[in-house]
Amino acid sequence: MRYLAARITGTIVAFFGWLAFIVLYLAFYAGGLDFWQKLAIFIASGSILVVVIAIIWLIGHSISALWAF
Repeated sequence: MRYLAARITGTIVAFFGWLAFIVLYLAFYAGGLDFWQKLAIFIASGSILVVVIAIIWLIGHSISALWAF
């Protein structure tokens, strides 16, 4: 069960970290960009978030599967 809690915590931390990145980026660095460039950054960073969360869950599943035997 502790591995499940670690995966859920990692997912929440990654999501709020991504949300903070988006807010800060749009507030301070994206002033000169048009809508499509901002959308591209949003999609690219969201894709990175999905990969990070997938890695968190796959590694957590591998660790819990190793300890199951």
